[in-house]
Amino acid sequence: MIHPDFKFLRAVFMMVGGIVGVGVFGLPFAFAQSGFVIGLVELLVIGLILLMVQFMYAELALQTEGSHRLVGYVEIYLGKKWSWLCMAALSASIWGAMLAYMIIGGKFLFLILSPVFGGTTTGYAYVVGLIAACLIYRGLQFASKLEVFVMLALLFLFIFIIALSIPYIQPSNLTAFDSTKWFLPYGIILFALSSTGIVPEMRDVLGLRAKKQLGKAVLLGMTTVILLYSLFAFAIVGVTGTATTGAAFDGLVPIFGSSFRVIASLLGLTTILSIFMLLGIVLQNTLKFDLRLARPVAFLLTVTVPFLFFAIGVREFVELIGFIGSVFGGMLGIFIVLCYLKLKREPLCKEHHCLNLPDLFSWLAVLFFLGGLIFTLYQFLV
Repeated sequence: MIHPDFKFLRAVFMMVGGIVGVGVFGLPFAFAQSGFVIGLVELLVIGLILLMVQFMYAELALQTEGSHRLVGYVEIYLGKKWSWLCMAALSASIWGAMLAYMIIGGKFLFLILSPVFGGTTTGYAYVVGLIAACLIYRGLQFASKLEVFVMLALLFLFIFIIALSIPYIQPSNLTAFDSTKWFLPYGIILFALSSTGIVPEMRDVLGLRAKKQLGKAVLLGMTTVILLYSLFAFAIVGVTGTATTGAAFDGLVPIFGSSFRVIASLLGLTTILSIFMLLGIVLQNTLKFDLRLARPVAFLLTVTVPFLFFAIGVREFVELIGFIGSVFGGMLGIFIVLCYLKLKREPLCKEHHCLNLPDLFSWLAVLFFLGGLIFTLYQFLV
């Protein structure tokens, strides 16, 4: 009788749960604007590059003594000054993600409650932010109890929407394209696939088997996410075409009715609040332990920044996650690659446990992230 390897499966689910987030709701819109085929090709290419980057991160986690996260690895291999820049990029990416969760969560809460209470998406976004702030204050022990539930809710949401959409898919919606918008999916895909904190946690879960199984868990987890994203975008774009919205499935409400609106919005809102909370706790703990801020100060800094940016008018979901993915996600990817290159030259790196990538690929990956970052900043400034 074959017994399932629960530690390995848990590591895989941690990878899936650590990556899948609010970015997935922006993918169908980006794919619909550029063309589904263009978006899918970019998803596969960027997915392959990020898979290699995750392998690099896995090597760092396996070969470096002690328990560290990305900022710690940057300090070890690149120096203290670079670790501060990494900390700034990581904090900005988390704040940006929290703001994105606030925006999209407000839309979902609006879909649920506006038929009864009225109001605007702006008001509901503030409510979502306040609820998330209360959950963040509760701390990590409370959040850890929701991990399995959130993962199951996300998977059910994907399967529910994909299965419901299949009979309504129009092939013409999948063949249209606009070559002038080829770059639109780039940052959104990078945002949706990036996860710089979960690999060390996976190593800890696998324990003594990490050297043999971490690479396999990363491969299976990333492959699962890319497949889910592809099917989700296929289903949404296939049904709504160029009418696809930034919140993905609210454009399906006229087709599937009010029951769909309530079920999908509730599931979406639940997962958004949960992941919003987890991100906030990660940043709060980073500010508390790495910068040695008092807990109340770390908490207030964590939750007020997204509110401030929302209040001054940063409310465009798709543009926001595209910018965060291209700029801050690109910066964090560069840091991982540079740490990996430095690791390969260290005496301790005698055996590669995941994948021995040639330096040429590493430098091409740096140029890839740097090119996307510069082009995004150019578009933003011009």
